[in-house]
Amino acid sequence: MRPGRTALLAAAVAVTCLGCLLRRTRTGGHAVAPVDYVRRSFQSSLAGCSDPSSHIPAPCVRLDVEYVEPTRSSVALAKAVGRFVAAAALHPLAEGAPLPDVETLRDELYDAYGEIQQRVPDYRVPWVIERKVTVACNTARLQGLVASERSFTGGAHRTERVEYRSFETESGTPIGLDALVAPENRAAFAAEVERRAHEGGPTGLWPTPQTAKAALPDQQLAGGENLLVCPDTITFRWPRSGASGDTEVVVPRAEVRALLRADAP
Repeated sequence: MRPGRTALLAAAVAVTCLGCLLRRTRTGGHAVAPVDYVRRSFQSSLAGCSDPSSHIPAPCVRLDVEYVEPTRSSVALAKAVGRFVAAAALHPLAEGAPLPDVETLRDELYDAYGEIQQRVPDYRVPWVIERKVTVACNTARLQGLVASERSFTGGAHRTERVEYRSFETESGTPIGLDALVAPENRAAFAAEVERRAHEGGPTGLWPTPQTAKAALPDQQLAGGENLLVCPDTITFRWPRSGASGDTEVVVPRAEVRALLRADAP
């Protein structure tokens, strides 16, 4: 993210400071959260359409963006979170770099819809774009973030995606598999993830063990993409090979403790 991106975001949106994470007291054994976040939100709609099923008046375009912003953190973490937020919440309709702010995203959506109506005057298909970035865990050593998107912009299918990212609290460095598992335990850990994916979990299964083995993106997980690291669980998520949707595997730390580094975040 280039300098000033966070400021542009803050200035561009209507702010609802909901206190995504409240600073916890030390009562009951809970430590104070090391990073403070605020949740910011932006909603906008373009009127003039109707619901295809009920025919009730509805916006032609509805945009709903929520994201978090660190207000008490290291500079390195603030930049890392800002880059992730921009990539998840401000990416354009087509391929390209994140847009400068939420208003620019709104204008792009409205312009794209207007261009279609110029070519097809009767076009009234409602578009919906919902993007969110939330904090899953916040400790002295790690930050776990979740980005989600639900959108429909007139194509054959709706888009639903979830992306994870974990960072070291002080340095802002993305946490990958190498930070969790020593090289000598890597094969055993990957086999455990594959076994859990094949046997089933909260989301989907692969149809065969061979498909599962081929689909595990070892290098991607090593870099920290779609890896959610929290104190009690390690969650992996990646597209299924030859199937729609994603595969998600949640691994309780207590069940793989022997395979993890002693100093794993």
